[in-house]
Amino acid sequence: MLIPAMAFTAALTMASSTLTSPKDRGRELVEDVCTYCHNLERLRGQELSREEWRGLIKGMVSEGAPVTDEEFSLILDYLVKHYGRKH
Repeated sequence: MLIPAMAFTAALTMASSTLTSPKDRGRELVEDVCTYCHNLERLRGQELSREEWRGLIKGMVSEGAPVTDEEFSLILDYLVKHYGRKH
């Protein structure tokens, strides 16, 4: 009887942590869309401005990267936040 209760408690804990800390959608898009053509190592050391990232992403979209306007914004926000110019 104790083991099912422990399993139920563990399942609730895992579900709760998933609900309170969802994975960043921008990161998911970068991982899914951008890695279709190249690996994420290309991001290492990048410090582009918002406009530079915007232009780069537009170039990728013109090459066929399948993103909606909303996804474009999420990708842009993620890249600027994590790989943008440091002040």
